[in-house]
Amino acid sequence: MRLLSEAPANPIETNIEEILVESGIRREDIQFRDEDRYLRVGYWERLSENAKDRLGDLITSEEPMYDDDCGWLFLYHISKA
Repeated sequence: MRLLSEAPANPIETNIEEILVESGIRREDIQFRDEDRYLRVGYWERLSENAKDRLGDLITSEEPMYDDDCGWLFLYHISKA
């Protein structure tokens, strides 16, 4: 379950959420985090190529991070325009 602060806060985030829901991702697994907002899906899951293609320029980059306990974690930077 996502926190209220992790719900879409602007039209770009709402658009991202709608595209991801249409791609089969559960709304409660979509989280927008931090003051400089980024996207996290599920437990740091990687988006499919199809989902990334559908998001296009709404996502500016994918940032992979490696955690010794969990393996690869992914977050996505969001377009500000």
